[in-house]
Amino acid sequence: MAITKILCMSEGKAGNPSVYLDNSLAYIQNQDKTNECLLVGGINCQPETAFEQMMETKALFGKRDKRQGYHIIIALPKGEGTPDQVYEIGKRFCEEYLKGEYEAVFAVHTDKNHLHCHIVWNSVNMVTGKKYNSPKGEWKHHIQPITNKLCEEFGLSIMPAEYSKNPVNMSKLEWEEEQRLKDVIMRDA
Repeated sequence: MAITKILCMSEGKAGNPSVYLDNSLAYIQNQDKTNECLLVGGINCQPETAFEQMMETKALFGKRDKRQGYHIIIALPKGEGTPDQVYEIGKRFCEEYLKGEYEAVFAVHTDKNHLHCHIVWNSVNMVTGKKYNSPKGEWKHHIQPITNKLCEEFGLSIMPAEYSKNPVNMSKLEWEEEQRLKDVIMRDA
């Protein structure tokens, strides 16, 4: 099942306050992990100059300290999806979730036994100048449901219903039992 994780990049302790943002952007664009950067894209910025553009936005609004950016990882199970599908999921996730108001870079990594997409975006909204806020419940009510919707469109597996925005009336234990029964039926067949 596709899972989405979100991480906050805080201010660096010494020297460059945006060191974690800079390092994250470099990491996700690693040529060895992204088919020579063919699987890298940008929203409201060019991936090659994203860090500089994000720093200009921070300077414009006087918000160079504290939270520097956010990093989302959308990971698919082993053997699911194609690099092109995951690229499209990453791009569309950025468009839907960030609503065109943040600079973001997304990249599909193919170096592990499962495909996954990294998304790094600026903490400062380039339209309003406000910092992104991740309220309680954001993952359950907004982030994972977008991933589920996009994965469903491509015929990929999703998180169990109890973790999505509109859950089916089924507890985790009931869902796990249903999965065990499906396994028994498949083995018997």
